[in-house]
Amino acid sequence: MMKKIIALSLILFVSVSLFANGAQETGDKPEIAFSLKTITNDAFQKAIADSVEKSAVAAGAKFTLVTAGQQTAVSAQVSQVEDLIAKGVDGIVLSPMDSKAVIPVLKKAKEAGIPVVLVDQTIEGGNEDLYISYIGTDNFNAGKVGGQTLAEVLNGKGNVLIVRGANGSSAGDERVDGFKAGIASSNLKIVGEQPGNWANDKAMQVTENMLQANSDIQGLFTASDVMLNGILTALSNAGKDDVEIISVDGSDDGKDMIKNGEVHGSMAQFPDVMGTKAIELLMDAINGTLDANVPKYIDSGTTCITADTL
Repeated sequence: MMKKIIALSLILFVSVSLFANGAQETGDKPEIAFSLKTITNDAFQKAIADSVEKSAVAAGAKFTLVTAGQQTAVSAQVSQVEDLIAKGVDGIVLSPMDSKAVIPVLKKAKEAGIPVVLVDQTIEGGNEDLYISYIGTDNFNAGKVGGQTLAEVLNGKGNVLIVRGANGSSAGDERVDGFKAGIASSNLKIVGEQPGNWANDKAMQVTENMLQANSDIQGLFTASDVMLNGILTALSNAGKDDVEIISVDGSDDGKDMIKNGEVHGSMAQFPDVMGTKAIELLMDAINGTLDANVPKYIDSGTTCITADTL
């Protein structure tokens, strides 16, 4: 009987140790890593990274940031997350560049007992067991309100262009789907739609191409402020300075463009909420105190910024 009790105690000890990860066994600071596309020329991604780092350090964790370096370097992100798993980090915050490509590596993280929280972008449905929670903007609603706002500004009629994010991006796709829902009851007509890959040079190129095919436009929706400079350059070169633009992010650059009258409005996101909550959940998981009823999606909030609200 005593042997059975000792064996059961050993099993329980090993189980708790595996869940809490190596940092708790050694007494060292837990290491939390954040993987995202890039912080170069992307103020919003930089803001999320700053929030995650600040929150991790405040929680007593060691922080590691890895970036793929480019907006569409999906394979690089997958490789970097594999390296983090091999390194044995205690928790991962992930902003997935592609909703499908990261699923295999998230399965590896689960097998290794490494908890993951998603921020800003999520993964394909049916894989909710691979992460604690996804914290981000209700991107469909952001796009929908953006569409309704543009329809109101244009009095319900006119031709519009859409500059998407990158193919495979859940956030970009949801924003565009929401935008289309937002203008569905109006007489706005979408005459062009192309991916800008979250980059100014690509956004400028596709905007120029769409303008060549459809020069008579009154409005434009873009999935992110990060592409606004390229879009505005293309519009200016085409002599289209009166096009009403709605974007997403509410970045400082976007706000300046709104103040200058170059952009009508931007759907603001809240990166501080994403970073703070992500670290809170990971630390709970690492310490073995995670609430079993954490929702799989936590809305970080959004609001429409215009010249009237600044």
